Amino acid sequence: MCRQALAGAVGGIAVSDDALEDLKLVLSEMCANAIVHGYGAKEGLIEVEFCTSDEEIVLTVTDHGAGFGDDLASVHRGMGMSLLEHLCDRHTIEPNRSSGGASVSFSRALPA
Repeated sequence: MCRQALAGAVGGIAVSDDALEDLKLVLSEMCANAIVHGYGAKEGLIEVEFCTSDEEIVLTVTDHGAGFGDDLASVHRGMGMSLLEHLCDRHTIEPNRSSGGASVSFSRALPA
């Protein structure tokens, strides 16, 4: 569902098919991480935000679950984190939000 929402959100924006597919893949992984690591076997809410400008597309995935713990450097660098680092131009991680959970933002530049 999040991949389809992303495709709709960038409709009419000059984004390459490859860049869009990369963002869809990272978005899916970040949502999966929020489900598995944020909530485990419990139900919970995941928020996905899409922001576009003339320069870039920014996506943010937020959960209200367990967060990453105290030491972000010790977090296992699995498939999702590797994709985040290799397929995005920049990313930020808020591992322990004051309101609970974690937030991951990532972006891809648009062609000039």
